[in-house]
Amino acid sequence: MATPAAEGALPTPEPPAPSHNIALFFHAFFKVVAIVWYWICTIVSDSFVVNFVVCIVLLALDFWTTKNITGRLLVGLRWWNEANDTGSAWRFETLPEGVRSVLPREKRFFWSAMLLSTGHWILACVIALFGISSYILVAIMGVLFNGSNLWGYFKCSREAQADLQGYINSTSNTLVQGAIKQKLSQAASRV
Repeated sequence: MATPAAEGALPTPEPPAPSHNIALFFHAFFKVVAIVWYWICTIVSDSFVVNFVVCIVLLALDFWTTKNITGRLLVGLRWWNEANDTGSAWRFETLPEGVRSVLPREKRFFWSAMLLSTGHWILACVIALFGISSYILVAIMGVLFNGSNLWGYFKCSREAQADLQGYINSTSNTLVQGAIKQKLSQAASRV
């Protein structure tokens, strides 16, 4: 009996990484629902307590889902805090490249949603400071929940840290080159 390789058959390609559509849905769902509720809660209910509790519960569900499920499935990252007798310690974990299979679109979606939701809550804090919204405490909690997840996953991801470092280096190089060109052109104009 001949083997497939002997018959000239192509080797079977590796199966593609599984798509995590349910995780993608819930990664966005709780973020969107918390943000929408924050902006329409006064239309739905006049009770500050009800609006506050609903928004905080939605933010907590988003935090828990992102930290415990979607981060692991969508980008292969995990972080947690361990408390012991001597204090507490942050732990960061990245699955090795051979073990994790991350789809680029899921990775982009994960990071985009994290950045956009954190940016929204920062903007909501600024707006609340100017008195447009009376729910500044909710906005602060949104920044804390989303910001801690963003920080935790950023610390886990060596790739994200390398991307940020590359961006900082290229921006600083561009600024330095621009300053040097400006000084040279000023010196040349005096001659």
